[in-house]
Amino acid sequence: MKPYKNLSSKNLTLLLMIIRVTTVVSLLAVALSLIGLASQFWMTRGFGLNFWSTVGIATLIPSLQVLFGSGIIAAIIAFEESYRQKSEAFIASLK
Repeated sequence: MKPYKNLSSKNLTLLLMIIRVTTVVSLLAVALSLIGLASQFWMTRGFGLNFWSTVGIATLIPSLQVLFGSGIIAAIIAFEESYRQKSEAFIASLK
């Protein structure tokens, strides 16, 4: 699983690698939180919350925010790469 596999950048390769890693970690956190929330219905005793449901509630919103932020950064990287390619084509047409 490689997020943003069609995205490439000549100038921002380190940032692209960082958002790929954070996207994978965020997807794992979303999966963990959904498992924790689902386990609330099968593993609770009485009306108390178990540990996994607490983890699920606590990590769902921040992991979705990180996923949203990495998507925005990926869009910025795609914009920068297309702008770089257009600039190089324009400079080559001047010669």
